[in-house]
Amino acid sequence: MRKIKKIAYISGTRADFGLITPVLKAIKKSEFLKLKIYTTGVHLMPELGKTAKYVTSEFPKTEPIQAIFGMGSNSDTVQFVADFIKELTVKFRKDRPDLVLIQGDRPETLATALACTYLRIPMAHTHGGDKSGTVDDMARHAITKLSHIHFPATKEAAERIKKMGEENWRIHVVGAPAIDVMLNEKLPSRKEVFKKLAIDSNGKFILLIQHPVSEEVDRAGEQMSTTIEAVKKFNLPVVVIYPHPDEGGSQIIWAINKERSNPLFHIYPSFDHKYFLAIEREAVVWIGNSSGAMIESPSFKTPVVNIGTRQAGRQCGENVINVGHDKNEIFRAINKSLNDKKYLAKLAKIKNPWGDGKTGPRVAKILENINIDDRLLTKKITY
Repeated sequence: MRKIKKIAYISGTRADFGLITPVLKAIKKSEFLKLKIYTTGVHLMPELGKTAKYVTSEFPKTEPIQAIFGMGSNSDTVQFVADFIKELTVKFRKDRPDLVLIQGDRPETLATALACTYLRIPMAHTHGGDKSGTVDDMARHAITKLSHIHFPATKEAAERIKKMGEENWRIHVVGAPAIDVMLNEKLPSRKEVFKKLAIDSNGKFILLIQHPVSEEVDRAGEQMSTTIEAVKKFNLPVVVIYPHPDEGGSQIIWAINKERSNPLFHIYPSFDHKYFLAIEREAVVWIGNSSGAMIESPSFKTPVVNIGTRQAGRQCGENVINVGHDKNEIFRAINKSLNDKKYLAKLAKIKNPWGDGKTGPRVAKILENINIDDRLLTKKITY
């Protein structure tokens, strides 16, 4: 009789949960896998919408791990990691999962990978091998080296993992989980979106999400103000969503909140993931530096203006225009995204390079068949 594997997942933000949900649902459906979810970090912070409610609405037996971020500096992130590892160790000693699913490059992911390494709990990592232009790259690659099973989204990402000396049998190209939701699940309608945003459904709106860049935190507020100045020139409604609470995030929120009295600005701490996907689908252009803009937007043919270095080098669709933190550059890119008929006609034909909508079942099947033994836990470098 096949042993049921206990799979754990820790969610720290609205973004990672939205991305990984199709995989979690596929694991939950499996008769050979038992899922346990924990929330921590941003999810537990009231000032950022206390988004743990979105996780518990889908998975009611979710448990919190009590550690939150400060909003001040990188030292606050280090303190969060220290607090989180301490609490996580207590949880995992008690619950003892057979395998931990981890995603991406967030501080809580790196902390989980470090704890599991010394607790000798194997890890399966999604979105390893991706490339971006910040400290996230270092965190992501460190997490990859600590992980035992790799679920890269693309062949390009898988090749990077191979170059890091990882054994071929550990690497499985599965696609980006977020595409599963976009292609297979019902999202809120255009009418529902515009009603929720209190925007005229016959009109248009711009979506704006800009996160701080770890190497440029002293300029985070100034950079956001530059983006806002360019956006305001179009006299369109703007849906703005708060950034992650990394160093520099409070500066960005300060710049956003200066527009509270502007009737064209609709400002939100966060959104339920399906509503967020519907919002990005309906936006006439998505502006900022979000990884979602690179991964998800091609499926909706939504034009994207990607600003700065945060996503430098990340694979993207033909709907992305890369610009610097320059008001005129940003203005020209937005203008092209709104008014260049030839460019918009080309976008109608693009394909998303990140997946086919079948990632969740693929990952669950691989986890069902993985043998948790010394071969899995004992890693070898191939070079």
